[in-house]
Amino acid sequence: MELRHISAFVAVCEEGSINRAAQRLNLSQPSVSAIIRDLETELGSELLVRLARGTRPTTAGETFYRHCQRVLAEVDGARKAVVSGVDHVAGPINVGLAPTAAKGLMPRFLAGYLDDYPDVTVRIAEAFSGPLTEWTLSGKVDFAVVAVPPVDRRLIIRRLAAEPLVLVSSARHGAPAAGSIVDGPPLKLVLPAPDNGLRVMLDRYIHSVGLPVARAVEIDSLHGMLEVVRRSDWVTLLSVTSVINEVSRGELAVRRTDPPLELEFYLIHPARRTLSAAAVRFIERLDEAFTQSHRDWMRMFPDPGGE
Repeated sequence: MELRHISAFVAVCEEGSINRAAQRLNLSQPSVSAIIRDLETELGSELLVRLARGTRPTTAGETFYRHCQRVLAEVDGARKAVVSGVDHVAGPINVGLAPTAAKGLMPRFLAGYLDDYPDVTVRIAEAFSGPLTEWTLSGKVDFAVVAVPPVDRRLIIRRLAAEPLVLVSSARHGAPAAGSIVDGPPLKLVLPAPDNGLRVMLDRYIHSVGLPVARAVEIDSLHGMLEVVRRSDWVTLLSVTSVINEVSRGELAVRRTDPPLELEFYLIHPARRTLSAAAVRFIERLDEAFTQSHRDWMRMFPDPGGE
């Protein structure tokens, strides 16, 4: 068994088709088919079920696939360690961030990170969870922070943090009155676009608790949402990290949702690739930024009700 056999089998499992796997690997379809047959002969077990359209792994194939992912990750990690040096943090990292993380967390640590690791180059792309997942799988980014965790066996998914969602209004109009927002007057509500993972969560919340909405407008931009709220009597629902800077400057007013609602953030990266030392250090700083943001929030609003 060679590394090329493992890579080919992983590609077939992930693509669900020998033909698509061959295209991904720049090999001919007969070559990939021969590799799979050789593996099955060597292991003495059928690894794939051949379907009318495509393939799927057998129980044995699924087990072998998980081990193959770890093998490829170890090989990738060994390569990165040799290229950059075991103790030297260097090289490029491509990071995908949800808008909330890009706006509220990145400014807290990025400059310090770059000062501490001058041999690291960082490229950050901002997008919603759907595109970030696609970019992570395609290799456009090394890892991403998303608000909606994908269900995909090709990815390693780790929960980073959970933050309360707050009702955000202009400081000029003040925070909405105390008490359950469900019992208050109908809201003029600014919502993210329908393909945003946060929007799916908000729609469920609005319907489940019976939140009264007088009017709604959709804006596919975090900055645009906040500007509309800041300059009007419209309100929105966002995580605390999205607005903590504006609240501290007195530009926006907030109160916690009642009934409460939280937004969770997840780290995703490909299972077959090992994160570089530079990426690991970046994620450590990101974890610290989440913790510090929570501390700042609790210091500003020591009352659990946030009122």
